[in-house]
Amino acid sequence: MRNKYTTLNIKQKVRIYSIPFLIISVLIVTMESFSTTTPLKKCWEKQGKIIDKNLVTFYFNEELNKLGHNFKPWEKTKYSICGNIWVNQNRFLKNDTLTTKRKRKYYSKIEYYKNTLLHVDYGKKTLSPITNKMYLEQLIKSARYSPIYLLNYFVENTNKLATKTSPESNIYSINIGKTPVELHINKSTNLINKITYLTYDELYGDVVTSYIYSSYKKSKTLNYPSKIKIKKINEKVVDKVAIYNLEIIPDKLQLLYKPNDYRFITSKPENKTQIKTEKYNDFIHFINLIHTEDKIMVVEFEDFMLVAEAPLNSRNGELIISEVKKIAPSKPIKYFVFGHHHPHYLGGVRAFVHKEATILCTKISKEYIGYIGNAPHSIQPDSLHFEPKKLKTQTIQDSLIIGNKNKLNIYFIGEKSAHTKDYLIYYFPKEKLLFQDDLCWIPKTGVIGKANARQRGLYNSIQELKLNVKTIIQSWPVESHKVKTIIPFQDLEKSMQ
Repeated sequence: MRNKYTTLNIKQKVRIYSIPFLIISVLIVTMESFSTTTPLKKCWEKQGKIIDKNLVTFYFNEELNKLGHNFKPWEKTKYSICGNIWVNQNRFLKNDTLTTKRKRKYYSKIEYYKNTLLHVDYGKKTLSPITNKMYLEQLIKSARYSPIYLLNYFVENTNKLATKTSPESNIYSINIGKTPVELHINKSTNLINKITYLTYDELYGDVVTSYIYSSYKKSKTLNYPSKIKIKKINEKVVDKVAIYNLEIIPDKLQLLYKPNDYRFITSKPENKTQIKTEKYNDFIHFINLIHTEDKIMVVEFEDFMLVAEAPLNSRNGELIISEVKKIAPSKPIKYFVFGHHHPHYLGGVRAFVHKEATILCTKISKEYIGYIGNAPHSIQPDSLHFEPKKLKTQTIQDSLIIGNKNKLNIYFIGEKSAHTKDYLIYYFPKEKLLFQDDLCWIPKTGVIGKANARQRGLYNSIQELKLNVKTIIQSWPVESHKVKTIIPFQDLEKSMQ
């Protein structure tokens, strides 16, 4: 019996087989009854069967790595987490402390059982609103620390499982919500080697997360992994969990109390798409994506167009392209450029790859763009997934001049930005206009305060490049932070005093 995802792979195998989750050769896909001789039953007996009135409890240390608004592509923000887990086949509880690089501490609690997820998130004091999607995700996330709860889910849904084998493992798969999950049981030990699941990220496309279990120990009759490696974003990011001091205790613990009016909330609707295009002069235009708070620059040259910035995802990239076509219907988009590698500036790049634009970037971000431009998007297909095009890039070293009559100068300021290592700024010498992403934080009203590191970096770069700037236009944020997006240069000068 093939599930929906298996069918999708067959139709799109040329594009998708690069994902590790799907490389395993399928020998058999069958429905398996839960008899005493199955590998799943043997695994349950060794690793998951606990008397209902008891809890497994242990202490854990975790090394958590997250991608974010960091200095260079693929750079991780590191966190240290420690705490306690309590789990059996019916309940999962977690109480932990997260410590940042600056030694700030935040606390969280989770209590999870049938139709209920109670969660006090880091830095919060009250229960978080929970959607049905979050509830289902927590079932998978519990296996980050112990496979017991998720293993029980597989056992309880034996009639829904698909099975296949690899040389080392018996593999069971099921969809939890819309998420395909695989349970890999070692053929020789009948213990879980790995749990793997596939999700979608609007920037990175189809992403595989794997929990790798190792260094098994035995406590009375229970086998448990003392080390767990979490591979994320197709192994681009790795976390580590270590388990200590496992015990079996009576199931009497309650971390959080369920409110009388507890219910799942509906998912928040996406912000309504709002676009406003402004003409700056005969060849410079700005597209305001109000729903993402970004200002996109469009430059019209003699026989082609250039677009600077595209926030968050391919959908926004397509919206921008539609607006550009209204400005100049017959001119192709020859170049797309982003000021730095954060999602608000390059997230929509795939739409421009599909239009066969050359992507202007620094050497620092070239590999990162290559990954994003070639990532499969089978779960939520975009134009580039349906119609693959070859990624074309051009590297900017120190600067690049585009145009003859109307000129745009692009400068690489990099680390001088005090923000990212790959930072670019845009300058129009005739207009004395400078466009940049997010370095200038001048309030809309009130006193102009002393320049922060980013503003100093921008000001110093303008001086070093000897640019005659009259006006600065900023891409983000348009509204939320109550700062100017059109900034007289003298305001920046005042902040330097």
